[in-house]
Amino acid sequence: MRLFWWLAIVAAISLVGIVLSQRRALDPVQNLSLTATTPLASSLRDATRPVDDLFKGVIDRGDIARENRDLREQLEQLQNTLASRQDAEQRVRELEAAVGVKQARPEDKLLVANVVSDDTSGLKRMIAIDRGSKDGIDEGMVVLSRSGSLVGTISRAYDEFAWVRLITDPDSSVNAQVIAAPQPSPGGSGESPALPTPTPPPAPPVSPTPAPSTTPAASPTPSPTPIRGVADGDLKRGLLLDLLPADTSLPEGSLVTTSGLGGNYPRALLIGSVQSVEQRPQSPFTKAMVEPAANLSGLDTVLVLISFTPARLTEQ
Repeated sequence: MRLFWWLAIVAAISLVGIVLSQRRALDPVQNLSLTATTPLASSLRDATRPVDDLFKGVIDRGDIARENRDLREQLEQLQNTLASRQDAEQRVRELEAAVGVKQARPEDKLLVANVVSDDTSGLKRMIAIDRGSKDGIDEGMVVLSRSGSLVGTISRAYDEFAWVRLITDPDSSVNAQVIAAPQPSPGGSGESPALPTPTPPPAPPVSPTPAPSTTPAASPTPSPTPIRGVADGDLKRGLLLDLLPADTSLPEGSLVTTSGLGGNYPRALLIGSVQSVEQRPQSPFTKAMVEPAANLSGLDTVLVLISFTPARLTEQ
């Protein structure tokens, strides 16, 4: 019964409040309450604003972190795409250069190989390639750069890869030759100066007989004689051309090629160029420093000359 009266009183108060609100009789009371509570609400809002800003900063920072992570992932994907494209373009250029060498040497059979490692001990000058005995590679075969210059020889062949001994390795020795450029003659052009023609005495008008020419016939220029030596690898100086004749005079820039002696290398493979010449009075030989034609420290692709059988293999 008490509950009934309680509900009836609450309903009556609610009904009276609704009627008074509809008639706007409670507006002064509402204005008074708003006037009294506004400063308190403003103070509470100012007091809680740092906390609110903190929560908003945490939420915003999380969004920014997610956006940065997404941007980094997109950048990484773009960089991977660019790196793959650049690598593919570089690979195409290397293969085009290899094709050019094959066209320049149609009688040779060349196998393209990629450089996969190098010797880091500091005591050797060797690289590893991704071709092995399964591809027909054998120890002693000649290795060229993609431009056709001499790089070295196969030192050890396994089933799926092989080690290449570079020409700058201490154990490398190549029979080489230098083609000395022909020296110009002292007269410049090589022709004898014209002799003065004496004034002939007066003669009757008869048909003159042509006089024999006094100018000597030009002799053919002798072909340059190759200067032979041995190109040895050196850890400190790179490539040293030794056993040259003592009276050898080599201009810097002279090209050094394989001589073909010994049968371990084909003839006329480019090794490099003369960088400097070392002559000592008491030494029976002249030495020359050689700059290798191939960039041995930046090899990516090499060519293995599998159609040439070195003498070291035929002797086995």
